[in-house]
Amino acid sequence: MSEQLISKKELLLKCDITYGQLYRWKRKNLIPDEWFIRKSTFTGQESFLPKDKVLKRIKDIQKYKNEYSLDELAKMFAEEGEAAEDNIISDETLMNQWSRYFMSEVGEALLNEYPKEVAVYVGTILNDVLTKSIISMDELQDLKDFLLQNSENNKHAVLYICRKLGITFYLLVEQKANISLDKSVKVLDTIQVEKLFMEE
Repeated sequence: MSEQLISKKELLLKCDITYGQLYRWKRKNLIPDEWFIRKSTFTGQESFLPKDKVLKRIKDIQKYKNEYSLDELAKMFAEEGEAAEDNIISDETLMNQWSRYFMSEVGEALLNEYPKEVAVYVGTILNDVLTKSIISMDELQDLKDFLLQNSENNKHAVLYICRKLGITFYLLVEQKANISLDKSVKVLDTIQVEKLFMEE
């Protein structure tokens, strides 16, 4: 069965993007040049693209372009493309890619600025939270700062990730400690820090 195509004009309308945006993404290698297929039509030559692939790619670009630079996105798509036969990235696979990229950058920075024990402690918790996709990248940065400020806590603590009125905040308490939270507070996750280090 042949791959369904979408014309460039239809794509611009469907995704509500401009010609300039599309070709900027093409120049940055976010959309592969080989996806642009020239075909003869009644009005002359027109460009078509593989419909499913390009719609998924544009959706991913629009979803993550405020969190990553275009160059960073291009690198991630390129690396993922090598592992995906059809170049279509699932949300789970893409999140795993963001996780690897984020942790490689953050992990290196932590090791350069903090003792190894602190870097491993903070990096391990961040990686676990990131792969669960429960908070935004900005909130993850806030969590990193919170953990660094409380890096003297031992590995037997419990991390509470909470949200109230759209504001995310964190609590780090001993395992056996009893805490009371307002009914308006939603606990997004509780992490037994010790379990993250069980294999050590």
